[in-house]
Amino acid sequence: MATSYDDDSRADLERVYAPVFEEFTGAFTPDGLIAEARTATGLSDLGGNEMHEAGFRKRLGALCESLETEANLTPLGRTRAHCRLLAMNISRLRTVDYVKQSGELPKITAPLVGTGMPRSGTSFFQALLAQDPDNLVPRTGHGMVPIPPPGVLGEEQARLDLTWKMLTFQGFDSDEVNAIHPFAPDAEDEDVLFQEAACCALFSGFYNVPSYIPVQQQGYDEQMAWQKQLMQLIQANSLGSRWVLKAPEYVTRLGSVLDHYPDAMIFVNHRDPARTIASIASLYVTFQSVNSDFSVPGEYLGPPLLEGQAASIRASLAWREAHPEVKIVDVHYKHLVADPVGTAAALYGEFGLEFTDTACEAMTKWLGARNRHGQAQSGVRHSYSLADFGLSEDMVEEAFGGYLDRYGIERERR
Repeated sequence: MATSYDDDSRADLERVYAPVFEEFTGAFTPDGLIAEARTATGLSDLGGNEMHEAGFRKRLGALCESLETEANLTPLGRTRAHCRLLAMNISRLRTVDYVKQSGELPKITAPLVGTGMPRSGTSFFQALLAQDPDNLVPRTGHGMVPIPPPGVLGEEQARLDLTWKMLTFQGFDSDEVNAIHPFAPDAEDEDVLFQEAACCALFSGFYNVPSYIPVQQQGYDEQMAWQKQLMQLIQANSLGSRWVLKAPEYVTRLGSVLDHYPDAMIFVNHRDPARTIASIASLYVTFQSVNSDFSVPGEYLGPPLLEGQAASIRASLAWREAHPEVKIVDVHYKHLVADPVGTAAALYGEFGLEFTDTACEAMTKWLGARNRHGQAQSGVRHSYSLADFGLSEDMVEEAFGGYLDRYGIERERR
C-alpha cells in the first residue's frame, strides 16, 4: 500500500506515529517491532537487498537482545526505548516506500565533512557553517521523521511538533540533558541521526548495550549508504546544495567517508583531551540515566574511555600518514572560539569556496545569541571533572602528549 505524501496532513502524521507514545511493558524483539510498525503504517517493505534489509534485521536483533540483557532499563526507560525503536521502524518503512515512488535523486557532491574527538567544538562549527544559506546540514526532525521530506509536507511545523513530542516523551527535554547536549526539533545534528533507520551507533549512546556495538560496527557502510540516501531525498526538496556533515566516528573512518563522498572536503577539530574526556563520560552517564537507574561507576568508566579515544587518535594519525594525498584542514578549538567567523572564512579559503557577504552576516548574527563556546545563552550549567571518572591530568598527558605536541594543540587550563 503506497502513501500519497503530497497530501499528507498533520493528522495523518500524528496518526501513523501515535503508537510510539503508548506504554510498553513487553519484551523487545525485532519481529515484534517490525509488526507494530507495519500495522501503524500499512506498509511492509523494509528495503530488501537494495537497502540492506538483512543487515538492518541483524543489527535490530542484536540491539533488542542487548536491551533485554544488559541495559538495565527502568519501566519508564522501557517505554521510552520502545518509543525510539518503534519510531525508527516506522520511519524506515515510510522512507523505503517514498524512495520507490521517487524519480532520480540528486547527487551529493563535495560535502564539507567535519570530525574530531567528541566535545572538541565540532557541533558549534557545524552550526556556524549551517548559517550559510548555500549549506545543508542534518537536522533532528529530518532524521527522526524523514518522510515526507522538507518541502513535500505542506506544514513543516507538523514535523517539528511531532519531533519535539517524541524528544519530550523520551526524556530529552530535561535541564540536565540539555545542559550537556541541547535538543531541538530543527537543530543541527550528528550525521548518526540520519543513520538511525539503518539501526546505527546512536543507540549505544542512549543505552548500555555493549554486545550490540560490534554487530553495529560491522555494518557501518550500510548505515552510511542509508544516510546518503536520506540526504538525497532532502536535497531534492531544499534550496541549499552543499552539505556540512559532522560525526566524531569519522575520525577513524576517513576511508569510508571518501568511499561514499570521493570529493569530500574534510576538516578535523583539535582540542586538549583533558577538557573533552570527562565531558564525553559525563554525556554517556547523563544520556543513559534517562532510561536506566544503573550506570557504570565513574572510576571504571573513565580509563577505558580514555584508551578508546587515544586508540582512535592513533588510528586517525596512521591513516593520514598513509594517505598524504588527501587534503585535510586542521581546526584548533582555541582559534575557533576566538574568531569563529574568521575560522569559517579560512576553511572556505582552504577549499577554494566563496565566502559570501551573506554567509558572513548570517554567521555574525547567529553568534550574537551564543556564548564563547557556541552554546545558547542559559543559566543551566553542567559540572564534571577528570577525577569524577577515575582519571588524572598525568593519565591524559601520557595517552595524548604526543598528539598534542604533533599538532601544536594548546594545553588548556586544567
